Amino acid sequence: MVPQRKPLRATLARFGLASMSSAAVSVSHLLVQLVSVRRLEASEIGTLAFLLVIIQFGYSLSNALVSTPYAIAVNQREDGTEEGFDFFFPVNLLLALSQALLCAAIGWAMAGPWAAAAFGLAGFFSLLRWFGRANAYAHHTPGGAAISDVVYAVFVVAGVGATLAFGPRLELFGAVLAGAGLVALIPFGAGFLARHRPTGLGRAFANYGPVWKRQSAWTLIGVITTEATSNAHSYIVTLFAGPAAFAPIAVGMLFFRPVNVCITALTQLERPRMARAVGKGDDKSARGSARAFMAALVVIWVLTAVTAAGILWFFPHIIIKPTLSVQTVMIAVALCAALSLVQCLQAPMSVLTQARGAFKPLAATSVRSCFVGVGAVVAITLLAPSVYTIAGVVLAQLVMMLGIWRLDRRARREMAE
Repeated sequence: MVPQRKPLRATLARFGLASMSSAAVSVSHLLVQLVSVRRLEASEIGTLAFLLVIIQFGYSLSNALVSTPYAIAVNQREDGTEEGFDFFFPVNLLLALSQALLCAAIGWAMAGPWAAAAFGLAGFFSLLRWFGRANAYAHHTPGGAAISDVVYAVFVVAGVGATLAFGPRLELFGAVLAGAGLVALIPFGAGFLARHRPTGLGRAFANYGPVWKRQSAWTLIGVITTEATSNAHSYIVTLFAGPAAFAPIAVGMLFFRPVNVCITALTQLERPRMARAVGKGDDKSARGSARAFMAALVVIWVLTAVTAAGILWFFPHIIIKPTLSVQTVMIAVALCAALSLVQCLQAPMSVLTQARGAFKPLAATSVRSCFVGVGAVVAITLLAPSVYTIAGVVLAQLVMMLGIWRLDRRARREMAE
């Protein structure tokens, strides 16, 4: 048995490992987008940013369909084993293939066949790696996830450096992301990949059926509506005004991508811990984990916001291409800062609500916020410059946050009775 460390030291170590490895991935993606902003045309900048949004959406789908149910199942089992849960792996394989087809279709429509091939592979390997990280966190071995993150980040940085020797081409960035995703699967071992064999799919789906009915169906509704809420501006602006109009918004989102990556990574880290605490009936520990999670996210947000403000104030033209309006980008960054802060406050309570098994009311809350967000973004798109659509997403996230806090208060009252 591992000796218990002091709570503060244990918390710092837990968040530090996940945050540092996630920060490495975030910095590598930041480098990809910074180089793209300087070397690509506005439409290509918007296309790359939109494809990264789709890849990020794949992570959310993975969380809903496989990663979250797998982590909860493993950590709420009395003997702590994963026997009988192999069916998650072929389901994850099909999900990764679906993500590959989606990314390839978007790449083909926006940039041609080479971009389709590169981003299709990037989407496929990204979801295999994401479930590998979830598997490591579910078994409380975050070192494997951290090593994969570092390998991924190093490969991306090296790949971006290599692209500087060639002309500015969108498909090269997709190839770098695909190659990094493939190499970063190595730390999970051949055994992890072997469990994704596409055999016995009928039996796998039969075993997955109860998970779908109990958790994933409601979580999927929540993920889709949350995605529509969080990225309504991405889809609507790209659809109505084109990728060039999305470019300033993409640059604003770029500054706060580190926060989004940390939210996602720390969610994977803390979900098994909260699930285990809730499974033992220790809601106090689960709420303590949520508070520590929120405090960590707020610190990360403050550091990111200060860095963004410093760059825009002192060195705006290092990042912002002459073809983009500095004022428009600054508006986008300010609105993205507000959006990111609301997400930092909302995420821990959302994870705790999932750990408590309240998937259906959480989905209902997400649906309500979705209607608010999509309606606000469409209205702003028709009446104001595209950059202000971010304000509609902020409004929707506030509705979502208040709904989750109500669910948390209700759960605490029921436990007290």
